[in-house]
Amino acid sequence: MQRDLNRLKYRKNRKHKAIGLFVLCVLVALIMVMMRTCSDQFTEPYNTNYQPMDTQRKQGNNL
Repeated sequence: MQRDLNRLKYRKNRKHKAIGLFVLCVLVALIMVMMRTCSDQFTEPYNTNYQPMDTQRKQGNNL
């Protein structure tokens, strides 16, 4: 009787661990897909005419 109860608890615990691991993997995959989608939207920098300040100052002094 006790052995059956222990086996039932072991199987239940094992099932819960497997389900938890599966849910964790699904969440990680979902986060990775969301990050990939978000990064694909920003392929070009916001300001394409960007120049560092020291370059602009050097050009301004030469004029």
